[in-house]
Amino acid sequence: MSSSRRQTTAKQTEARGSSGRVRVGLAPSTYNRVMRHPIKRFIAALIVFTTASVALSGQQVPPAQGGGGRGRGPAGPPLTFSSSALVDLQMLPAKYGCAATPANVSPPLAWANAPAATQSFAVLVQDLEPRPMRGVQPFPHWFIWNIPATATSLPEAIPHVAELPDGSRQSPAAAGNLGTIAFRSPCPPAPQLHHYVFDLFALDTKLDALASGATRDDLNTAMAGHVIGHAVMVIPFKQ
Repeated sequence: MSSSRRQTTAKQTEARGSSGRVRVGLAPSTYNRVMRHPIKRFIAALIVFTTASVALSGQQVPPAQGGGGRGRGPAGPPLTFSSSALVDLQMLPAKYGCAATPANVSPPLAWANAPAATQSFAVLVQDLEPRPMRGVQPFPHWFIWNIPATATSLPEAIPHVAELPDGSRQSPAAAGNLGTIAFRSPCPPAPQLHHYVFDLFALDTKLDALASGATRDDLNTAMAGHVIGHAVMVIPFKQ
């Protein structure tokens, strides 16, 4: 690990709120400083992603080697995450950006080596470099959960509906003249480069109690304590 990354990592903060849940990430002053430097911004994004994932999965998921992305999972073949259209740490194809016609087309995703105890999957897509007017929370682009344990992929262009025929659920939201959409195409302000994190979670339960339209906090709360496998791809994009 480079000295700059060790220094940044050392400035991570961890605190407990009134609910008792652990909050992890960078201190606000450190976050604002590193976000002004492109390389440090990317490192900060990975730190926020990593610490948030560890907090979510608790002690259940020991580190493991990744496949298409960097994965976490129990002993045995690691959970891998890939795409026929995306490559980890390589630029997002323009057809999945907001300037494409049509826009808001989700890319195909695939995974393998899920833990034997998997009961469902969830996929979260977020921009870890939020615009200042939107605060410092990752900007959500897609949440889909209750994906059947027997599934090994998601096809391109998932319909923008609250619930799919296989029971998978999403959180469609109004998007002006675009109508109601579930997957929101990456759309960083030009000429900025943003990094979009595609998280795959293998869960030891189904989230039947979590209704379509749930927020990120709702989903994180429902998944807490149930993550038994995790893999990720980081996909940069600029217009």
